[in-house]
Amino acid sequence: MKAPFCAITFCVALAFALLQNAHANLVTNGNFTSVSYSGALPLTTATFGQFGSGYTGTTPKPTLTVAGWTTAGYNYVYSPNTADTGHNTTGAIAGQPNQAPGQFNNSAGYGDTYLYGPTNGGAATTTGGVGNVEAVPGGGNFIAMDGVYEVSAVTQTITGLKVGTIYVLKFWWAGAQQESFTGPTTEWVTVNMGGTFNSTGGGTGGNFTGGTTFTTGTVSVASQSFSGWMQQTFSFTATSGTETLSFLAGGTPAGEPPFSLVGGVDLEVIPDYSNWMIFAGFGAACILFEIMRRRRQSKQASFTKGTLTESFPIPAKAALFSGTTKPPISA
Repeated sequence: MKAPFCAITFCVALAFALLQNAHANLVTNGNFTSVSYSGALPLTTATFGQFGSGYTGTTPKPTLTVAGWTTAGYNYVYSPNTADTGHNTTGAIAGQPNQAPGQFNNSAGYGDTYLYGPTNGGAATTTGGVGNVEAVPGGGNFIAMDGVYEVSAVTQTITGLKVGTIYVLKFWWAGAQQESFTGPTTEWVTVNMGGTFNSTGGGTGGNFTGGTTFTTGTVSVASQSFSGWMQQTFSFTATSGTETLSFLAGGTPAGEPPFSLVGGVDLEVIPDYSNWMIFAGFGAACILFEIMRRRRQSKQASFTKGTLTESFPIPAKAALFSGTTKPPISA
């Protein structure tokens, strides 16, 4: 049974390798948990706040870097249970961790941009309440992008793509509102693969040149509230081995800062099941060949044994002389 065993082992190992490759996330730091701090003020282990290079011409600059991602807009990264732990201008609530310094800070120099949630008085108007704003399904941090103020895409360069291959992008997104502002808002997220971001309207919006662009639906969020997390899936065909993945927030109105949240970004190649069928067929052919070979061997062995027995029979009388005693002589 060596041949069938080898064929089965080969097919299983190859299928496992293909499966592993199909489920490899091509996005670096898709859960936004790898964050570094360059500021002088001491922070707790909960590192959150504005990240990237900051909008052109503004000071001071953000003090956080999110590994693998770049941005030049009014965009933030929040770790679990930090988005609603403070107030605009005053900063962190007593006993809560301080936000990393950014473009806007409190008198002590710490960041002061937060989202509405149960800790700072957000209105629980949606199923599950605004408390869900900290809980990205699957865990990790999330980014919050302003859709109308100093708008800029959050981007990452993706490598290792194969031209002509279809990839699927999955991520979680939600709508929220900046703390200290009131009024209903709308939010959406635009995703581009392979294009270039262009800022428009003095930072109030933007668009993409080239590449493939997708846009989520639009969610309506009540004043001081949160939409709840929604998963979005897009697919695209790679046109180059290296392409830029971009997330851009959109929303209304301008005076009531709408924030679009994104977390759990995953980009994978769609498995080519035709390859699996080929290897499975090869394995089945190997097994069938071995079964037929063994049947032929069994028939040949039976035929040879039967032929020898019939061609060379042992006479009954001859069997009497097979011993050492001779038969008696008749008178």
